[in-house]
Amino acid sequence: MPALSSPLLDLSPDRQAAALLDAGLLAHHALRLREAAGPLLERLGPDARIFGEFVVEQLARLSAQADSLAQAQQEASLTRQERLRIDPLPQIPAARRIAARSPAAAAEEGPTFVEAGTPDFIGHGWYGVEPTAGGVLRWSGQGAWASLLLPALGGGDLVLTVAVHAPFGSTLDMAAEEWVLDGMPLSFEPLSSDGRNGLFFARVRLLERPAGSRATLLLRTTPRTDPAEGPRRDPRALGLGLSWARIERAE
Repeated sequence: MPALSSPLLDLSPDRQAAALLDAGLLAHHALRLREAAGPLLERLGPDARIFGEFVVEQLARLSAQADSLAQAQQEASLTRQERLRIDPLPQIPAARRIAARSPAAAAEEGPTFVEAGTPDFIGHGWYGVEPTAGGVLRWSGQGAWASLLLPALGGGDLVLTVAVHAPFGSTLDMAAEEWVLDGMPLSFEPLSSDGRNGLFFARVRLLERPAGSRATLLLRTTPRTDPAEGPRRDPRALGLGLSWARIERAE
């Protein structure tokens, strides 16, 4: 199935960002709609149920396309200078040739860290790197969804740990946020939290996949605004901030 979107910026090592993001969105919307329509579909006859499943699938596809279109519109508004800051490699042919001669990807053993201030942080819907007293982070909220590519570690039973922050001194409530990894909803449990900053982990099972494959982490957060007044007020609507994510095999 061709990708639903064609992002102007694809920074994934295997150039599969569009396909991974679209597959994750499609799986997420299909799961959400099937859960909502489940009781109704159960009461339908065999023929009507087949038609109902078809309608659910098409609605999921349309929902994913709407999310992809919103992301594409955001990318289209980037200036040339912004594109160069995000992905300068197209202007450096030698670097492209070196990358093309790199050895084939091998399966990562894990655990693997992806930190907000490193080149490994590949995704959309995030603001730029910002320093804080506890290190650097990126705020979500630039789009309806924020995405992050993570090593899939070959799939199977995995544990994802994230270091997150609530903006503007608001209360950190992970249950109020929507997290999805390759279409699988995530339910995070706390490792530590002071109500505004915290470490959380979630267990997830992914389908087996080839070495070097990536999984797409999606975050749909509720944007907050700065309650401060005056010239120093931050005009942005910010979602959760992410310092780092760690993915590893479950024991």
